[in-house]
Amino acid sequence: MPGNVRLVMTQGPQPGQTFTLDKDVANVGREPTGEVVINSPQVSRQHARLTRRSGAMVLEDLGSTNGTFVNGMRLVAPHTLANGDVIGLGDAVTFTYYSSATGAEDTMVSPSATPPPAYTPTARLPDPTPLPVAPVAAFPSPPPPQPYYPPEPKKKSRTGLWIGCGCGLLLLLAVLIGVVVYMDAYYPDTLYLPLQWLGLTP
Repeated sequence: MPGNVRLVMTQGPQPGQTFTLDKDVANVGREPTGEVVINSPQVSRQHARLTRRSGAMVLEDLGSTNGTFVNGMRLVAPHTLANGDVIGLGDAVTFTYYSSATGAEDTMVSPSATPPPAYTPTARLPDPTPLPVAPVAAFPSPPPPQPYYPPEPKKKSRTGLWIGCGCGLLLLLAVLIGVVVYMDAYYPDTLYLPLQWLGLTP
């Protein structure tokens, strides 16, 4: 019967807001074209669906990010609602389900009524395990700078010096011989005079 099923928001953007479910299928989420539109970041665009089956409403989660809960238990399969059930969308939005078909019309909560205490889900999916992060390889430190030693000056070879000295002596000896030969030929008296002084010649 249309109009005999309602959802009353007890926690969320507009506590006390009432949604009358007069269709056989009602989509719940942030999607503007849905029957139950909730503007909350905790609610997926297509969060859950309510389907009327044999006079009862069946709630199922549509793969939402933060999950759908009934009386604190996360849904893993379609669930038939009972009057007074607390429906949670994530942990920020809750509704109380009312159905007049079970004679609970007198328990309706008006929009001005004080909302019940905040609802906290008791069954949550475990937090995802963080992926291991490979350690970043440290760059090897550069080697310490080596002290600078100026190159040793090359030792000059003395071979050339000895050759030069030898050539000089030979040249000097040749000059002396030439002088002696010249003086012996043209000035023998002068040449042998020192020898006579020393008594080496007669």
